Amino acid sequence: MTGPNPQSYFAIRNDLADNLLKGSHQLAGVPEASRGAVLRAALDAVPEAAGLLRPYPVLYADGESSASRLAFSCLSAAATFPEAGRDQIADLGALTAILFGVDDIADGIAGEWSADEFAAFVERLCVGAAGEPAAPETADGPVGQVLAAWAGWCARFHTYRGAAAHAGVLARRLELAGAAMARERAWAAGAQEWPSYADYLDCGLLTILYPTWWAAALAVRGPEPADPGHWAVIEPATHLGASCMRLANDLRTFEREKAEGKPNSIGILQRRGMSAAEAVERVTGHIDELDAAFRAALAELPAELAEIADGQLRSVSFNGRWYLARDTHAYSVRELTGDAQAHDGR
Repeated sequence: MTGPNPQSYFAIRNDLADNLLKGSHQLAGVPEASRGAVLRAALDAVPEAAGLLRPYPVLYADGESSASRLAFSCLSAAATFPEAGRDQIADLGALTAILFGVDDIADGIAGEWSADEFAAFVERLCVGAAGEPAAPETADGPVGQVLAAWAGWCARFHTYRGAAAHAGVLARRLELAGAAMARERAWAAGAQEWPSYADYLDCGLLTILYPTWWAAALAVRGPEPADPGHWAVIEPATHLGASCMRLANDLRTFEREKAEGKPNSIGILQRRGMSAAEAVERVTGHIDELDAAFRAALAELPAELAEIADGQLRSVSFNGRWYLARDTHAYSVRELTGDAQAHDGR
C-alpha cells in the first residue's frame, strides 16, 4: 500500500472546511470555567508522557517533538478527565499518541505494509494489550517503534487495578479496529468497491479508535471494583460517541483523504451528486442527530459509571469542536504553553 510521505501528508490543508466552519474555536468544547485547569493539567502531564514516547519519533507528526501530537493528546485526556492525576493524564495522553502511530501504519503514512504484515502488526498489539510480552527485538523502523512504545505503555497500563478486568476488552477492541482498518485499506487500494455511507460509518466508528481508547480508560478511571461487564453497559453510547467523532474528523480531513483516495463521508456523498458544501451540511446535521442520541444513552448509564459518562460527554465535546477548528497534528507543546499562559493572563 503506497501513501504520501509524512511531510506532504501533514501539509495538506482543508481550505474549504476552514471557510465553511469559519469562527470555530479549538477550545470551544471545554467549559469556560474549567479551561484554565484543563490547560494546566495537560501541560503538567506532557513531560511524563514525553518521557515514555521520546525514543520513538515516528509517533510525532513531523518527526520532532517540537511540533508533535503529544500536546493535543494530553490536552484531550485532560479535557476528558479534568479531575485525573498527572500520571493518569500522561498515560491516557500517551495512549492517544500511540494510537495515532497505529493509524499511520494502517494508512501507509509511516511506511508501506502488505495486508499480511499489517495483520501481524495488529496481532502483536492485541497480545500486548492482553498482558503478554509483545516488545520487538529492536525498535527499528516505524512498526518496531510503535510496538516498542506500545509495550512500554502496556507495562504501565497493567499496573492499574482495573487492567485485569478490562485488558481482554482492550485486546478485542484492537482486534476489531484492526479488521476495520484492513477494510479501509482495501477500499483505498481499490481492492474493494467504495462502501455506502452507512457501511463506511460502521467501519469508521471503529477506526477512529475512540472505543479502543475507552476500553483502556475503564481500567484507568472506571469504578472499583472493576467489572468486565461495564464495557457491555457503555458500548452502545460509546459507539454513538465514536460516530460523532468520525464524522467531525471527516469534516476536517476530507481534502486529505481525497488526496489519498480513501473513502470519507463527504467524499461518498459527493459521489452521489452533492457539492462539498451540501455534503458538509448533511454530515453536520447527522452529527447533531447522533449527538442527541449519544447524550440520551449516557443519561441512562447507572450511577456507578457517572464519571465515565461525564468523561465521554467531555471527550466528544472537546474533540468534535477541535476538529471543526483545526487539525490535530501540528499543535505543539509551545502552543499549549502559550494557550495556558494566555488563559492565565500572563
